[in-house]
Amino acid sequence: MQITDDFHISLNKLLPFVPMVFLLLSCADQKVPSEELVIDSVAPKTIMAIFAHPDDETCIGPVLAKYALISDVHLVVATDGRYGINDHSGIPAGDSLVVVRKKETVCACEKLGINPPHFLEAKDGLGLNGNHKFYKEAAQLKEQIRTKIEALKPDVIIPFGPDGDTGHPDHRMVGLFTTEILLRENWANDIDLYHFGWTKEQTKKFPENWGLGNVHPNYPSTEIYFSQEEEEKAFISMQCHVSQFSKEVFSEWIQAERADTTNVLYFRKFALDSKVLQTF
Repeated sequence: MQITDDFHISLNKLLPFVPMVFLLLSCADQKVPSEELVIDSVAPKTIMAIFAHPDDETCIGPVLAKYALISDVHLVVATDGRYGINDHSGIPAGDSLVVVRKKETVCACEKLGINPPHFLEAKDGLGLNGNHKFYKEAAQLKEQIRTKIEALKPDVIIPFGPDGDTGHPDHRMVGLFTTEILLRENWANDIDLYHFGWTKEQTKKFPENWGLGNVHPNYPSTEIYFSQEEEEKAFISMQCHVSQFSKEVFSEWIQAERADTTNVLYFRKFALDSKVLQTF
């Protein structure tokens, strides 16, 4: 397996990252023995992260903060999060919660230094929770995703992978819809799609009841390192989502991340085989 950073870190544009890159190269033998680490020379012009709910971007916050300095970074939120109720906030499900979660996501994007969020406003659950009409709303969401990709013209798109972070059906569905659209519209060779996923080792730093999925460490093809400063931006950003996480959860989460000094997140690049075969 070749570990590559196809997000294209631009060393000539990002002099402050040069020391980090040299440190990364010097540690490569320890982190990925007998494997080559490739760092490309051109940063992607536009990155589009697309997730299901307002707050899902917290999983890759440090990477979004990092690329905010060298790329045009956009967050697309597919559903309105109207059913994301939590006892600590006391906000009921419905339109009032939608308004709050939109404001929280605007705050989060500001703290990360990325563009204001794009809200597609599909109904949370897409009908799988019995509250709406799935087939109609799924078709509408696919068209909205297609239109947003066409408008933003991203070089890189980041959704959740098949594990869906926590396995949430909305997480998985938005990633699947995005992949489907790239294949359907013949965009998969022009836009790089990267599925985010935890490794099993990374999930151990969080409480078991968070139910995080994971990907075997042999499969991530891209590892993105980030600085402590970028991680601190992510911590500040995640704390915008006060309707979703209590102070205790914030504290537990940040403590776990600070204890993990590897400062890396893993992605799997979606790739097509250029050969046409006539057998399996």
